[in-house]
Amino acid sequence: MKISQGDVFRRREQLIERLHQKEHLTVSELADYFNVSAVTIRRDLLFLEKKKMIERFYGGVKLVSSQQVKRTEKAEKSSFPVAAFIEKLSPFLENRLQLFVGAGVFSTEIIHALSVFDVTILTNDAAALSIDHPKQKALISVSGGELEKNTQALVGDFATHSFNKVEADLCIIEAAGFNTHEVTTKTLNESFVYRTMIQHTKGPKIVYTPASNLETVSSFMIDRTFLFDILYTDASIPASLLSNYQSQSITVDVLNE
Repeated sequence: MKISQGDVFRRREQLIERLHQKEHLTVSELADYFNVSAVTIRRDLLFLEKKKMIERFYGGVKLVSSQQVKRTEKAEKSSFPVAAFIEKLSPFLENRLQLFVGAGVFSTEIIHALSVFDVTILTNDAAALSIDHPKQKALISVSGGELEKNTQALVGDFATHSFNKVEADLCIIEAAGFNTHEVTTKTLNESFVYRTMIQHTKGPKIVYTPASNLETVSSFMIDRTFLFDILYTDASIPASLLSNYQSQSITVDVLNE
């Protein structure tokens, strides 16, 4: 029976979870656990190594070093100029507009700021349920789904189904990693939801992320970079990188505090 790409991604995500439990494993142990060939496991490990999620050593594999994890945590704590971002979005926000907003580190704050506009917001950010702005005009709907471990993102079939049934005028997604080829997020389940958002958006598709995430690759691809209309990032983006993006026809809007 032919294995789907989704099955491959799920095995790789489970492989990472297995390494959290066992600390380090050999290729043969992983092949036995997943009932696949050693060649298949080596292909998975090569993919995860390129994503900088694992370290391979003679006879086995382990998760990335604590130093690499600290660098990731530092990137997660990076700031993003939400007020400037909302100001830039204002021209898009015509009355009755329907928005998709993907869950992320800054999504709750962004949805809170967007709630003063006369728009409809559909999001998989579970924390949006608690938003209560005194000047709120927006209708905020939160998708169903399973709460992703260690995040505020709702994922799974119910979340995907929610976005499958709606056509949005504007899509806003936070990237965990961004480069000239792909926009990425941390988990496979999140990537499915955000890809569905993009596919069901008839207007602009916006991606935003702190400059510290640029030219990095998170775990799973949301979609190709060229499918997004504009990238919003903060003013710490290096001038050489900005120039490189512009030379490759990537539209970048740099936000100042």
